Amino acid sequence: MQASFRAAETTDIALLAQARLDFLRALGQTLPDDELVAGKAQIEGFLQTRLNQQIFAWLAFVDEKPAAVGFLQIYNVMYHPHSHTGRNGRIINILTWPEYRNNRLARGIMERLIALARELELDYVALDASPEGRHLYDTLGFIEQHPIHPPMTLDL
Repeated sequence: MQASFRAAETTDIALLAQARLDFLRALGQTLPDDELVAGKAQIEGFLQTRLNQQIFAWLAFVDEKPAAVGFLQIYNVMYHPHSHTGRNGRIINILTWPEYRNNRLARGIMERLIALARELELDYVALDASPEGRHLYDTLGFIEQHPIHPPMTLDL
């Protein structure tokens, strides 16, 4: 298996949107059919205005077929002790499609996203680790943070 990697471009937006939907599906968060078209359109519009500015993506291909994807989203926040510049990153949606798993593609994506975060001089990069991805993130140097105050959300 020969894999190739490249940064996503605007011509990849439809593929990136499908990858986002596939990622959500893998988490068990499927959209009802009547919301699927609107959901895909929202993702594509979001990426159209932000790709390679606020959100970056890397793709892996095997035999010219999409095999894995990952995103790095940039956040600007007020100063705090762990963020002196206020520029942070969050790695989201690391997905390897099932037929390509266990070929180190997610590692290749992660290494490229981490290198990009360093190039962008971010203070830190965070992610949510699934049980399947935990070992990879550990080997890349990510450390589990135990929040003093657990995160909470309010749906509006």
